[in-house]
Amino acid sequence: MPADTRPVLALTGSMATTHAGEVRDQIEKNLTTDWDIRTWTASDGEPALEALLADADVVVPGVDTLFVGAFFSGLKASPNLRMLQIPFAGTDWLSPDLLPPQAIAAGCSGHEITIAEYNIGAMLEWEIRFRVMDPDFRSGSWHFSGSSKDPTSKHGEIWNKTVGIVGYGGIGEETAKRAKAFSMRTMGLKRSAMSCPPELDWLGSSADDPTALMTLLKESDYIVLACDLNDATRGMIGPDELAAMKDTAVVINVARGEVIQEEPFYQALRTKQIAGAIIDTWYRYPARGLAPGEVPEDPSPSAYPFTELENVMVTPHCSAHSNEADYRRMISIASNLDKLARGETPDRVMVRGTGVAA
Repeated sequence: MPADTRPVLALTGSMATTHAGEVRDQIEKNLTTDWDIRTWTASDGEPALEALLADADVVVPGVDTLFVGAFFSGLKASPNLRMLQIPFAGTDWLSPDLLPPQAIAAGCSGHEITIAEYNIGAMLEWEIRFRVMDPDFRSGSWHFSGSSKDPTSKHGEIWNKTVGIVGYGGIGEETAKRAKAFSMRTMGLKRSAMSCPPELDWLGSSADDPTALMTLLKESDYIVLACDLNDATRGMIGPDELAAMKDTAVVINVARGEVIQEEPFYQALRTKQIAGAIIDTWYRYPARGLAPGEVPEDPSPSAYPFTELENVMVTPHCSAHSNEADYRRMISIASNLDKLARGETPDRVMVRGTGVAA
């Protein structure tokens, strides 16, 4: 029998176990090229992971695999690795020296619609306040009745409000399209200049205009942070930027916690220098790396008590967490695998390896 010459695809951790093989099924269903698909889970042990990584042309890791000691050492030493296909957003945790020099790391798409709906839902909830009206009415109160003359009984609208999107990529585009359907004014900020798309009323470039960020912050009622975390964006929003915002402004962070400086952000919310925030991405992730069901000793997502502030809505980094987003991501991953197999450049190449094999 001739040797199997198909490229080896390694699915590890939760990518091998999610929904009893559904991830593998969805990838296989959308592939048009032939792959030798192999899987690894924690019960197989670290030596088996090292052996699989040594054979793999492409690795698609579950986030839980990133906490396994043998993963990065095996990845860096892999003689065959051509691509680390990341099945989620963000590569701020991955440095080029963790990949062998012949390998790339690529992201995937599919979560943009989900996060955009989260952003629109967050703005609508901030204005309409179901979370306030529902328990109030259940308690027997008619305070929010349509016949009430109390000015505090009225809810708001996002109509005619301005949303400023920092990091105008796929998430920003989908958010702006939906915001336009609500007759919002839309502003966007990118690193590089491009012509203003139809879903935006204004587009600035941080590379070409150092005042563009401040312009967006000063004019926006809602500020959506949707940028990558990198050297240019880490701590990008600090005291001066917070001071530039309207006192009625609301920040929505679906980027990374570190994009906005932790202590100044907390103080701006605590003192109501700005009106509020919807926070999905954090400064601490104490549950990561724990076994299923294990509870961290201190589950706090920050050194500051954001969760005690009444003008903050908080979620546990779940803005992209839907079945539909997962399915679209598998389509994106399959497309990248096909491109690699055909000798084409995959989409969303984020990192190129510089490491030396161990």
